[in-house]
Amino acid sequence: MKGHVMFITVIASVFLLGVVSADTGNNTTNTTTSLNTTAVEPLASGIQISVTPTALNLGTVDPDGLERAYYSITDVSIRTSGGILRVSVRASGDLISINNSSNRIPLLNLKYSIKYDGPYGPIDVPKRSFTTRYYTFWTYRGSVNIKIPVNYYLTVPPYTDPGTYRVTVTYRAL
Repeated sequence: MKGHVMFITVIASVFLLGVVSADTGNNTTNTTTSLNTTAVEPLASGIQISVTPTALNLGTVDPDGLERAYYSITDVSIRTSGGILRVSVRASGDLISINNSSNRIPLLNLKYSIKYDGPYGPIDVPKRSFTTRYYTFWTYRGSVNIKIPVNYYLTVPPYTDPGTYRVTVTYRAL
């Protein structure tokens, strides 16, 4: 082993898109009988989203190939006034050393899970690796005022150079 990976930083960002109404031009249905009707489902409106903390320091981690868990380390708070809410997450890419961008920890080694049971029903996301594409982990119809705890997991591969590694995790609500 080369040493300790000193600081692992996860920077959380949020992206929200609030839409007051839906465009019927993008939502068409072919009907075959007079009993079927075309329905337009509006996206969530009045969206407010925040992530706390906005920057995480996962501390000093040995490059030993063992997975470490950080339970309820991030809270994603969302409030809407109605419509259909879709909440998703993605990461910017590999964890990259701020001292030498060629030193990386593969994104597959950073995982998350969600186990929430509350007034809006369960949100159960088994442990999975972050990806660079948005993954929708929750959809809900109606008004929402929720705080979702997110667990993170990190494995630092053996022989990883010491340093501070960063990645940006983005939560999106629309």
